[in-house]
Amino acid sequence: MWADDASKIDMLAYRPYADLITEIAVSERMNPLTIGLFGNWGSGKSTLLHLIEEQTSSHADKKIAVVKVNAWMFEGYEDAKTALMEAILQSMKENQTFFESSTDKIKGLMKRVNWMGVGKTVLKQGVPWAISGMTGLPPLIMMPNASDFKSPEKVQEQIEKTQKLTKEYMEENPQENIVENIRGFREDFANLIEESSVDNLIILIDDLDRCNPDRIVETLEAIKLFLSVARTTFIIAMDENIISYSIKRKYPQLDIEGIDVSVDYIEKIVQLPIRIAELAESDVKNYMLLLIAEMFLEEDSINQLIEKLKEKGIFIKGEIISGTEIIAVVQNEISVEGAKYKESTNQEEFEEQIQIFNSIGSIVASSLKGNPRQTKRFLNTFYIRKRLAEIQKIDFNLSILAKLMVLEYFDSDLFKELFQWQFEHSGTPIQLSMLEERILNGREESVSPQLEEIIKNTAWSGEKVKRWIGTEPRLAGVDLSPYFYLARDSVADRRLFSTNLNQDERKYINQICNLEANKALRRKKIEQMLEMDEVTRNEILKGVLERYHQDKKQIETLIELYNILPQYKSKIFEEFKKIKAENVTLTEILLFQQLDSDVFQALKKYYIEEKKTDKKLWDIVGE
Repeated sequence: MWADDASKIDMLAYRPYADLITEIAVSERMNPLTIGLFGNWGSGKSTLLHLIEEQTSSHADKKIAVVKVNAWMFEGYEDAKTALMEAILQSMKENQTFFESSTDKIKGLMKRVNWMGVGKTVLKQGVPWAISGMTGLPPLIMMPNASDFKSPEKVQEQIEKTQKLTKEYMEENPQENIVENIRGFREDFANLIEESSVDNLIILIDDLDRCNPDRIVETLEAIKLFLSVARTTFIIAMDENIISYSIKRKYPQLDIEGIDVSVDYIEKIVQLPIRIAELAESDVKNYMLLLIAEMFLEEDSINQLIEKLKEKGIFIKGEIISGTEIIAVVQNEISVEGAKYKESTNQEEFEEQIQIFNSIGSIVASSLKGNPRQTKRFLNTFYIRKRLAEIQKIDFNLSILAKLMVLEYFDSDLFKELFQWQFEHSGTPIQLSMLEERILNGREESVSPQLEEIIKNTAWSGEKVKRWIGTEPRLAGVDLSPYFYLARDSVADRRLFSTNLNQDERKYINQICNLEANKALRRKKIEQMLEMDEVTRNEILKGVLERYHQDKKQIETLIELYNILPQYKSKIFEEFKKIKAENVTLTEILLFQQLDSDVFQALKKYYIEEKKTDKKLWDIVGE
């Protein structure tokens, strides 16, 4: 399994990016500098930040201090600006290597930041009169939480606290107004870095795009107004689309006038934008195979594997790594002692799973939209289902499990339709067998018009689906029910899964719902329901109703049930009344005529008077 966060192993070949960005960040000529790492959700921005942090240690000739900040941490704070500044100062205070002699200056700055927070929360809680006369009061301060204003006593307590802080601060800084306070913090922060032993302070900000729009803008403003001083480099990982949206939301009037303020705004904040390209299909497949290798190999062995592949130029050339090549490198080229496998894994299992994902890797990659995080999630789901099957001692084939998951990912509707097919045919859908014969062998089997219509009216003829069908292993004749049992969370909206049916009962439903079968035989099967116990009979009726909800042609079966099973007349009659007016055609009216005359007339009256269907249609049948 893989955590949904930054990886410590460079499986995306991001190391050259990290080297370049670090080289720029530590350059005296370039700072102060803000670098924007732009990439979509899950594109590997956090991994790249981790590699940059790692790479700073290789510059032995430079004294580099690195501060990592997760912007999402500030989501619950009243003001993101002061929260960010406090987090950075706290990290600097804890860094005894470079800021040991600057502790007093850091404390002074933290006191200034703490004082800055009184105004905003007090104003927001409706007591502006308490601070309206306080000269120099800035509009930003962090307060613990809104509960400090829930009673008159609490309000008074905060007013007194505000007055005390204001008095103390004004005694120390009698001439400062808001603008001077901002300038003063910036100057003090610049002096702090200048007087420290650090050559460069690199501040890495992650997860900014997870914050709400107001927090995003506040954080960017804090960087620009307070913190961007000599010897500092900010590297911000963010989704450019989300940042743009947040800025437009802040300045909607300009957006309405057709001015894209977000472009100019981002350019003023970010001097060096670096965009992480979406992974190509070949990159995603390579990444997936390396993730499999990481699950089995010790860290030193996986790193050696990656280095050997780099030496072969695979990443630079954009080539797809084959499973056979990975296995060969692991067997023959990793250290004198050979590859080391993690505890409870072995070489045989490793090679089996590498080859499984090698065979389906290309089509999986085409479904994951160049996104490393989605790749991890696909594999996590696969291994969760694999383990569930093992715990429950379900006999299954890993290749089939993987192949079905590919369909689930790239077209969930077709996956659910396949679930329906296998449900109707006791786990072995004849529709899929027919598709395989047509696509793989080019043979046109003789099929019923109903099946022919299903194939023609769905997306099963698309090129991607054909490619999926052609991927090994073949599924014709395979009982798919265990695999859909493992994937029941994905088909939960298909209510058939809630019916408590065994295999014999499912076969029975298939027989009475087979509209192509001999009508006399179908009728005889339905009559057998009279001899069943009530529980079984009720469950079968539920199954038939669910079939009807998926295929309205099963109205013929409902009419047969209505005529033969009197105990269900009321329930089935209500189903007839639920048909949408536009779906009541001459076909449905002719079928309704098979009911008792009184029932037919009741439906006629209901649909004409209540649902305003065409009276002429009903009159034609009644003549």
